[in-house]
Amino acid sequence: MKVIDYAARFEGFDSDKLFALEYPNGQDGRVDCDAPSEYVEQLLVLLADWRARLLDGSRADVDDYRRCLNAVREAWLQYSFRWVGGPDLPYPFDLPRTEAER
Repeated sequence: MKVIDYAARFEGFDSDKLFALEYPNGQDGRVDCDAPSEYVEQLLVLLADWRARLLDGSRADVDDYRRCLNAVREAWLQYSFRWVGGPDLPYPFDLPRTEAER
């Protein structure tokens, strides 16, 4: 039985990846407005499968799951609210580890 490396599918994933999907040839090229949401949808399907395997006990990589889930949340949040002339948002929204531990 082949073991799926779910976490590897999320390596390097961030809002910049979503922008690159929307503008595959840069800001002056063709725009594919559906590509980012389709990509996130594929990741959500992976997360749903991964979650089911965590719940049935066939996997135990809970920390990796949470990290990847949070990466998708952060990327979608940043992608959804970043635009030219928009608000200056922090990236990421998470507090630095030293602040979060207070």
